[in-house]
Amino acid sequence: MKPLFYLSLLAFAACGVKHSSVDYGKTTAAALVSERGEPLEKSAPAKSIEIYQYPDNEKFQIKGEIVTHGFKDPKGDERTLLFWKHKFKDCDASPKKISERKGHELPEYELKCSSQGVTIIYTEGSEYVSRVVEHEKQ
Repeated sequence: MKPLFYLSLLAFAACGVKHSSVDYGKTTAAALVSERGEPLEKSAPAKSIEIYQYPDNEKFQIKGEIVTHGFKDPKGDERTLLFWKHKFKDCDASPKKISERKGHELPEYELKCSSQGVTIIYTEGSEYVSRVVEHEKQ
């Protein structure tokens, strides 16, 4: 009985853990580093754009000195397309093809909810999400 009690207590405590908050379009790169620490890696895929990579494949796009986007792998319920369809139920979100793949690979789609500042990426015919992109709310 005690192990169950401790597991319940741990689960309850985990629900109260605060995740860092990035205000996309307003948070500076310096504020991100102050909150998260130095990134594991920095790259510059285009002029005036930098990508800061943190543990668990979490990445942030910096344009100029402002954090514009966050990219993360979905965790838990976020992995299913059904979760996001429920979460986006009040959004005007419709699937949009974003890549045409060659060979036997299926194309990727995005489902964007501008009012929540979240876009998800998934493969055609799959019920699982491959990436979650956070951005400025509109």
